[in-house]
Amino acid sequence: MHDHRRLISRRSAALCMVGGLVGVILSGPALASPQKEAAQAAKPTLVAGWAAALEQRAQEIQNAPKVPATRIGYGAVVKKGDGGMIESIVPAVEPPPADLQAQAPTLPGLAPIEPAPPVVITVRSPLADRVGRISRRLVELGYLPDDKWSDSFNDDVETAVRAFQLAEGLQPDGKVGEVTRQAMDRTPAQTVALLRRAAAAMRAQQASIPETTVLVNLPGQSVTFIERGRPAFTMRAVVGRPSRKTPLLQDKITSVTINPTWTVPPTVLTEDKLPALRKKGTTGIKNAVVYLDGAEVVSTQSVNWWGVDPGRIRIVQKPGDDNALGRFRFNLTNGDGIFLHGTNDPRLFSRDLRAASSGCVRLEDARMMAETLLGAAKITPASIGQQLDTGETKTIRLPNAIPVRFVYWNASVDTAGVVRVHPDIYEDPPTFSTPAGQSGSATTPVSTPRPLTKPAPLPVPAAHAPTPLSSASVPAPAKPLPTSTGM
Repeated sequence: MHDHRRLISRRSAALCMVGGLVGVILSGPALASPQKEAAQAAKPTLVAGWAAALEQRAQEIQNAPKVPATRIGYGAVVKKGDGGMIESIVPAVEPPPADLQAQAPTLPGLAPIEPAPPVVITVRSPLADRVGRISRRLVELGYLPDDKWSDSFNDDVETAVRAFQLAEGLQPDGKVGEVTRQAMDRTPAQTVALLRRAAAAMRAQQASIPETTVLVNLPGQSVTFIERGRPAFTMRAVVGRPSRKTPLLQDKITSVTINPTWTVPPTVLTEDKLPALRKKGTTGIKNAVVYLDGAEVVSTQSVNWWGVDPGRIRIVQKPGDDNALGRFRFNLTNGDGIFLHGTNDPRLFSRDLRAASSGCVRLEDARMMAETLLGAAKITPASIGQQLDTGETKTIRLPNAIPVRFVYWNASVDTAGVVRVHPDIYEDPPTFSTPAGQSGSATTPVSTPRPLTKPAPLPVPAAHAPTPLSSASVPAPAKPLPTSTGM
């Protein structure tokens, strides 16, 4: 009897232990899930992390000891070989012709005038002071030893300039141009102000930046593809010039066009191409077709363009290596005619100042962007290459539109975690504003689109009275024209 009770007791204890283990196993996911969610909630978003990094860097600069700061100032671009002492040649002095010497009165014993040979003298270069200030600034910044100071742009100075440019994320060409000069002249207080302005903008806009986004930073002149909350890659970009600013937009890429055509936008047509037509009878665009009132103009030189309203003209460039959009166009939905595209002139990407477009954004590696986005549409890189080889235009719609955010951040964090500072590229930077009746960080961009309405005709000089158009110049109406603009 006693043994029987002991056996029941042991079985009960064993059942309790098994039940407890099962309970732990079953309750584990339930307990782990809130902990995981809490850890994810505690982790800052990508943009919030960037803002925190900028604030930290600003605080470090603010707390750093004060050091002298030699100002270089605006001036000429200097490079290796400039400054120091230079040789100057005083040209030879030729004597007067012999017949003139014979006619001139002479004194007894005066020797004939002999030619004076050229004289080489050594003088201080006009750029020596500027190079000396650059050297002194590099010493102050810690890129050049004090005993290597020189007013001659020698190897030591060039090496120090390259090191400074690399640290600032600039092209390490060893030349002190305007962008490098501005970076050298920037005071700690100015740097802190730029960092904190960017951090504030990031915090204000982070809620409107999805986890997967194409981020266009105008002062950084860069495009970053953020995928699932992490930066996948960053590339250089060309953005709008000060006279044709790229607006701040919240948009999305709906499709990608391979081998696009380019329709000259109204502003470029009115300000650049129509004056060329009027003066030279040509657009200056390779492989371009000019349409007047919807019909192709066979001979542009046979038309008196002084009497033609710009609103009647369309210029379309055919696909190919000469196309201004390059081989890829990333189509957005805005009404400003702004989109992303490649280019036929990659030389601009080697510059530090790349605010040179008419408002659209040119990508340094448009093919990589296309391969990345078209992967979601099951389009392989090999298929893209085959389509490129055909030379034919093809637009592929993305299964899910990719958000695009245009921002104006004066500082950023690169893929290596290094903070970079970007000076203003526009004298009056564009800003975001919060719509009426809303609060918080949700913002709506305020952009000033270029006028797309029919512009008023320009005055016609008296010497260029309008003449009737010949039937050879204007054939029957052509097929509907593509509507893409930009650049």
